[in-house]
Amino acid sequence: MNFIRRHRKTSIAAIIFLSLFVIVAVAFGKYIRNIIQNYILETQNFYFNSSILNINGKHYSITNWDGVNSYPLTIDLNNRKSDDVYTKTDIVYTISVNCPSTVTCALSKNGDTIHPLDQTDSYTITVTPHQNFGENDTVTVYTEVTSSSPYRKTMSATYTIGVERSDFGYEIVDGVNEKYLTINFTNAIPFYEVETAFGDYAVGDYVSLDDYALLSPTDQANCYSAIVTITYDPTVLFVDMSNKYFVHRLSTGYVEQTINGHQWVSGFSFKVNASSSSAINFYKDDITQNYTYPIVNSTPIINVSVQLAN
Repeated sequence: MNFIRRHRKTSIAAIIFLSLFVIVAVAFGKYIRNIIQNYILETQNFYFNSSILNINGKHYSITNWDGVNSYPLTIDLNNRKSDDVYTKTDIVYTISVNCPSTVTCALSKNGDTIHPLDQTDSYTITVTPHQNFGENDTVTVYTEVTSSSPYRKTMSATYTIGVERSDFGYEIVDGVNEKYLTINFTNAIPFYEVETAFGDYAVGDYVSLDDYALLSPTDQANCYSAIVTITYDPTVLFVDMSNKYFVHRLSTGYVEQTINGHQWVSGFSFKVNASSSSAINFYKDDITQNYTYPIVNSTPIINVSVQLAN
């Protein structure tokens, strides 16, 4: 005790160091133990994986929520190590989710079974607000999946979802072994702008939603709320040509590339209505890839630019 009194500062520093060392050692030990356990399971030909979840947990920060509408989180699961190596028995699993009382987190299902030949599965968490959220407010959502048969394995992820007020936003929803991805657009601009004069309207005039609804299709074509231009690698993605936004694409912004003597679409422009959402599907050349943005990838596989009415 006398030694501690004489060397009080040194003793306190030593205690803090030892405490931190124990905390780090315990956390690191758990990390290593999970890796070893997963290795042992794989030696038994048991594969239960996800590009989102992880045995040691993964954390994602998202800042494209408007704080008003529901926000979907899609999580993929699979029973494979490669195309030819996968679990030959059913994997039965359960799902749980935790979130603050300011939102509701609704699961698309509470559990399921991945059959050997299916190889993939997924579930969605729909986050719905119960209060008004302001700019930079956040909510934290934790989800966990645990297999019960033939072996037990737990994977988890934590999402920090932040509110960012934006007039226009987009996301890419995808998953491993999905045949196509979906890019979703949200236009929050509540009016239109005249780009070609008609009737009593001059270029640059403002057109409200109610007034726009009364215009003829020809006059509506002279207005815009958001003009979106997307470009992509046609060797990686192929647009669904039956989609209305491709069918009714603008003459400007349309780009083709010649590959092995054939013409492939690599970009086009289209209009998105005021205060609306839209979606376009793209088929993937490599279904083992997951192009989800911004949750999985920090850079989108599809380049997006937009001209907004103002």
